[in-house]
Amino acid sequence: MIEPHVSETRYPACDVLVLGGGMAGIAAAVAAARQGASTVLVEQSGWLGGIGIVGATGLHSFFNIFDAHPGAERTRVVAGIAQELIDRVQRSGGGLGHIRMERGGDFVSMLTPVEPEVFKLVAAETCREAGVRLLLHTTVDEVRATGGHIDGVVVWNRAGRSLLRSKTYVDCTGDGIVAQYAGAPVQTFAAGDPGAYSAGFTFRLCNVDLGRLEADLDRRGVISQLAHAVKPGTSRPDLVRLGINMPKLREQGVEGTPRYFLSSSLRPREITYMNCINHGPNDGMNPDHLTEAELDLRAQMFAVADMFRRNLDGCEECYPAGPAPYAGQRRGLAIRCDYELSQEDCTEGRQFDDQVACFAFIDNSRYLVRDAGAYGIPYRALVPREVDNLLIAGRMMTVDLVAHNSTRNTVCCLACGQAAGAAAALAATGSGLAREVDVQALQDTLRAAGALLQPRPDPL
Repeated sequence: MIEPHVSETRYPACDVLVLGGGMAGIAAAVAAARQGASTVLVEQSGWLGGIGIVGATGLHSFFNIFDAHPGAERTRVVAGIAQELIDRVQRSGGGLGHIRMERGGDFVSMLTPVEPEVFKLVAAETCREAGVRLLLHTTVDEVRATGGHIDGVVVWNRAGRSLLRSKTYVDCTGDGIVAQYAGAPVQTFAAGDPGAYSAGFTFRLCNVDLGRLEADLDRRGVISQLAHAVKPGTSRPDLVRLGINMPKLREQGVEGTPRYFLSSSLRPREITYMNCINHGPNDGMNPDHLTEAELDLRAQMFAVADMFRRNLDGCEECYPAGPAPYAGQRRGLAIRCDYELSQEDCTEGRQFDDQVACFAFIDNSRYLVRDAGAYGIPYRALVPREVDNLLIAGRMMTVDLVAHNSTRNTVCCLACGQAAGAAAALAATGSGLAREVDVQALQDTLRAAGALLQPRPDPL
């Protein structure tokens, strides 16, 4: 067998190599580069933001930069690079700022809608301004590691196979590909196993009279979440957030309803973000399962649109459009780290000496952080076991399912990504080893960059 040639000179070595350009990867690369580290960001698609910004399991609305509890809406838990991106999107005409929920605020108190295409542009501009070298359309092919130390990552793109060398690596691939290939222990979740999760994507529903739809749903008494705001390019408040109590709608004789329904609208006459279809729970690392998910989800999209046309005012001539380019798996595997956040850590609002971020939203209405507080995320939760020059950030960072329901969310990924990137830059100034990072220096660096390690009052 002839091994495909690997170029070892196509790309120069760097200080920090970030693999995966989703939310965590964006923040990690920007944070590292701003600390003076030469930084390369590798992303398999042609945009930054990952599947989260085009549909899948992430949201066009960032939940929850502010606390998720009733009466705690003015408590901020995430700032830093996450807020910077949102501010830039808004200045570019692609955001509405932070909007308080009018109904349903017992679970999600605030939402922050962003226009996906504007976000992609802003994310790329922010990276390049920081000095990050972007390698889009580039896929991780192999990790070369010896004795728990990464020597380089082989990537593939149209130029062929290339070896990328760095002092410190940050895995933001979502599925923990780099950590797994480097020899870090992992936890997998086969279909039917505790902790297995579903695949999904969102889509747009176009040509909708939002006023008539809202009035019809209000008359039926099935609105579970609601918010209005003035959209870019308009002059009057319009529907921005809509949740429908689908079981109650089913009780009224409407057939073909999905199990749940949450949506955001960023444009007139359009539900920009339809979150209502899922497949699974399934094995997110199984290509056969993902293939079945793709076929099922696309059929579900058309079925939901047909249900709206047949049953709801204002939707008589609606049609689906703009689905995610591929199904997103909420959970593939989890990387075993020096510390693994648990349900109790989150719900009890535990704090840590090596805390590098905090968060409060748990995407399961049965769980809230005690006393309307927030929990801390320790640096150890970003350091995989048995690999010494690697950090991780993103949805693969915890094994516990309830904790995962929190840490996988967009804003938490941004906060953890910023912490991992800053840590990688500090590591690269010395040995490159994640466990030798001065945590106090890391915390000082994050605070200086506007990141929050503890919640703070914020009157908006």
